[in-house]
Amino acid sequence: MYSLILDTTYKKLLVALANENGVFDKIEYNAWQQQSEYTIQEIENILKNNNLSPKDINEILVTNGPGSYTGVRIALTITKIYCLALNIPCYVFSSLEVLQEENKTSICLINARSNRSYIGVYNNKDIILPDQVMKNEDVIKYMEKHKDFAICGELSYLGLNDNYQDLAKNMVRLKDDKYKISDILKLKAVYLKD
Repeated sequence: MYSLILDTTYKKLLVALANENGVFDKIEYNAWQQQSEYTIQEIENILKNNNLSPKDINEILVTNGPGSYTGVRIALTITKIYCLALNIPCYVFSSLEVLQEENKTSICLINARSNRSYIGVYNNKDIILPDQVMKNEDVIKYMEKHKDFAICGELSYLGLNDNYQDLAKNMVRLKDDKYKISDILKLKAVYLKD
């Protein structure tokens, strides 16, 4: 059983492979506004490096946003094509949810520009604060009220050190039927707006 794992929602490009023992290969690097140029090639590379073909993939785990408008669509488009062509299932995760620290309530953040943040708060599969757009000043107040929560994601825009978790490992860890898409044609990107 092989899982292809994809995330192109923001600055990083993530292509990974997992099996029943967990993630066994991963390509991840900053590719801001270049994911469309590299994603297909990196999928081909990771499959070739592991002596696999697309037909060996049994499922896809992917993020659907929030994030970059174009970035979110890249992985979702590839996922739709693979799932339709191979008749395989898809598991979809919030790009904020997969930023969380395991077994710790986590404030998950991505820069939404214009002095705003994408924010969601999670504790494993529990949603403490649903994904939303919040002014940075309100995000800082929220963090001050919840000092015992982990703060994860892109944080440098708030004057903090970035704290990225292992997204591929988190998707594998969180995967269950709650995240499974029954009709791949209904797979949609999440673009949060105020």
